[in-house]
Amino acid sequence: MGQKGERSALGGLVRRSPVAFTISVIGALAVASVVWVYGTNVITGDLIRSDATGYYMYLPAVFIDHDLTMIRTQQRSFPDSPGDMAGIRPGGDGDYLLDQFPIGEAVMILPFFGLAHVTALAVGTSTAGFSWPYQVATTAAGLAYALIGLALLASVLLRWFSRRTVVITLLGITFGTNLFHYASINANFSHAFSFALTALILKLTLSVWERPRPTTALGLGAAIGLLTLVRPSNLVVVVFCALIGVAWPLHLRQRLRALVLERDLVFIGVGAFLVMLIPQSAYWYAVTGKAWVYPYQSDARFDFIHPHIPEVLFSVRKGLFFWTPLLLLAVLGLAVLWRYVPGVVLPAVAYLVVQTWVVSSWSYWAYGGSFGMRPFVESLPILALGFAALVEHARSVVKRRVLSAAIVLTTVIAVHGMVAYWTQQIPYDGTTWDQYVRSYTHLFG
Repeated sequence: MGQKGERSALGGLVRRSPVAFTISVIGALAVASVVWVYGTNVITGDLIRSDATGYYMYLPAVFIDHDLTMIRTQQRSFPDSPGDMAGIRPGGDGDYLLDQFPIGEAVMILPFFGLAHVTALAVGTSTAGFSWPYQVATTAAGLAYALIGLALLASVLLRWFSRRTVVITLLGITFGTNLFHYASINANFSHAFSFALTALILKLTLSVWERPRPTTALGLGAAIGLLTLVRPSNLVVVVFCALIGVAWPLHLRQRLRALVLERDLVFIGVGAFLVMLIPQSAYWYAVTGKAWVYPYQSDARFDFIHPHIPEVLFSVRKGLFFWTPLLLLAVLGLAVLWRYVPGVVLPAVAYLVVQTWVVSSWSYWAYGGSFGMRPFVESLPILALGFAALVEHARSVVKRRVLSAAIVLTTVIAVHGMVAYWTQQIPYDGTTWDQYVRSYTHLFG
């Protein structure tokens, strides 16, 4: 009776709240994946590694060592790495370290860092900032924000689409792309945090468009500021925000007139945006004496005249549509999105075009060791609009079967690539066609 009752309760939960159940399952699978990958040494080393070190370093430096130069933290926790340390390099005459990674992710991790510090004190382990409570906290933070982002995205999609469509969209966007990887194994990289903020900005932008209010404008400006504080290139999201409600190019004049009429709200939003940038300028000023610096000490630069668009979208090395072909369905869905929300299509397309150009213009266009084209994780809430529209639009039995087959196939391709990446059947960067094909032979041999 007990087991039957439990199954009945679970079935009732699924029927009443399939979206919440789906997000819960995603969270559980993410935790299980981290436990498996690190618990069985599929991947060895710390959870805080590579770029995650640079994003996180602010917290132990400020709250444990009380030293913005980061020298104390480096000497204690990384004594064998006096030089380049995940983008943290000697600055000036060597009297400080300059972190090339922005401070936004550290701001978002702060509550989890506080819990980790209390846990470390309680269990008697090291409170230097890199023992297991801190390692777990950074990954837990990324996963938590990814799940919040999925919940926010679902709340937006439910305005126009059925619960069935929203569940399919959440599963597709999570497992048919590299989102699951950056919500679990590399959750302490910047992308899960950016994903959540983009979902929040999508929701707030729609609220400002439909019912302009000072509080909503304030929240939108702050969210855009924090998103920029996480990754400065994320600022391109303002293209979507500025064009919201423009169904056709001819409506641009009307949109501009509306912005002028609501200039008070624009000023509030811009003010909130600028306030959110203060922590970054404060750090730079405290360390270098300048309110703005270019933190990259390598030759990494944007070259907007010569973007690497074909490589970014289609290459075997890291191509967006090669590694996550489900997103081709999302792009295709933008063509039918106008049936459901005409005022969102042009903003979404314009944003994705600008985002693609900016991502492709970075001199290190492959973005180092990563699964797939990771800078597009933050674009997934916008791409999800097109994907959901395509799912909702497939009403006939034939269309549903064809689309279901395409979703399953593209998701299997993405999941295979992700697991092959975890198990190092493919390299972290520089994958060739032969290596990719051989990764499938491991499944059967």
